[in-house]
Amino acid sequence: VERGVSKPRGNPLSVIQHLNPLAGRCLIQLNCTAHQREQLPASEMNLSKASLFTLVSVIVIYISTEKCKASVPTFQHEGLTCSRCPPGQHMTLHCTKDHDTVCAPCSANHYTQFWNYLKKCQYCNNFCKENQNVKHECNATHNRVCECKDGYFWEYEFCMKQKACPPGYGVKTAGTPYSSTVCGKCAQGFFSSVTSATAQCKRHTNCTELGLKLDIPGTAWHDNLCSPCQPHGSEEDSTECEKALFNFVARQNIGQRKVFSLGKALLNKTRKSMLQTWNEKEEQQQIMLLLLKWKMQQSANVTAEALMKILRAAKLNKVVKKLSRKFLRQKFNAVQESCAVSTN
Repeated sequence: VERGVSKPRGNPLSVIQHLNPLAGRCLIQLNCTAHQREQLPASEMNLSKASLFTLVSVIVIYISTEKCKASVPTFQHEGLTCSRCPPGQHMTLHCTKDHDTVCAPCSANHYTQFWNYLKKCQYCNNFCKENQNVKHECNATHNRVCECKDGYFWEYEFCMKQKACPPGYGVKTAGTPYSSTVCGKCAQGFFSSVTSATAQCKRHTNCTELGLKLDIPGTAWHDNLCSPCQPHGSEEDSTECEKALFNFVARQNIGQRKVFSLGKALLNKTRKSMLQTWNEKEEQQQIMLLLLKWKMQQSANVTAEALMKILRAAKLNKVVKKLSRKFLRQKFNAVQESCAVSTN
C-alpha cells in the first residue's frame, strides 16, 4: 500500500474488493451457485489471466502478512496490544494508537535472550571462574557461557578434577565438562598399570607372538612380562617390569608405621617429614612416589634383589617373600628344592 493511501482492513474478500473490484467479483463467483453465475455479466465470467494472477497474489500477500503478525509475541499496555522487541533489542518507547513499540539494539556487553519489552538490556554478568574457559562469548542475544577446562567437570558450582582410575582399572566412560570419569575393573586378559583419568585397559602382551617366553603372567594391574624380565631401565623412565615390581609392593597392605620405615630405608625420610604430606586414602600412590624417587637416585639399574634388600631393612619380610615368589620364581623354586634335598 502506497504512503497516503488508506490501508484496507477486514477479511480477504474485502481486501481484494478494495484493491481490485474485478478480482473481488471473481472471488464472489467462486462461491456462487450455477443459477447466480448465470446472472453475472459475461464480461465478468471471462476473466483475463492478469485478473487471476492479481487474485492469487493478493491472497498470498494477505496470508503472509497475517502469519507474520501472528509470529510476533505481544503484550498488553494501556488497553493496547503491542509487539514485543526481538532478542538482541530492548524497548525505548511504548506503543500508542499511532505507532507500535519502538525498539533499539543492545549496547556492548549487554543482551536480551528472549522477546521482551524491557527498558534496558541485561548486563553480561557471567564471568568464568577458576579452571573454566569461555565456551561462548557475550553477544547481543546471550550471556557469556563458561565451561570447565579439560580434566575438570562441573559439580556443586565448582569445576572439580576428573576422577583418575587407579592401576587395575581403566576408563569405562570418559569424563565430560559436566560429568566425572567412570572407571571399571580391567577384564581378564587386560590391564592398566597407571593412575589416569583417560587411559583404558590394554590387552596383555602375547609373548609367544614376539618369540619370547612368558616369564610372569599378567594381572589386572600389570602386563604379561616376557622373559628375560629383570627390572632395569633409564633414570628418566620405568620399564613395564619396574612398574609391575613397584605396583606389587604398593598394593601390599603395609600400614602407616611400616610405610614410614620404608620411606626411611629408601630416602632416609623422617617420620615427621612424612607426616606432613601423609594421606591415608592415598597410601598406594604415596608408596609408588617413594619408590619412583628412590629409582631416580640410583646410578645403577634397579633390580628386584636391590629392592628386596631395602624391604628387609624396613622389616617388610612378608612383602619380600611374596615379591620373591612372583618376580624371582626360578631362584625361589631352586632354593625351595635345595631346602627339600638338604632336609631329606
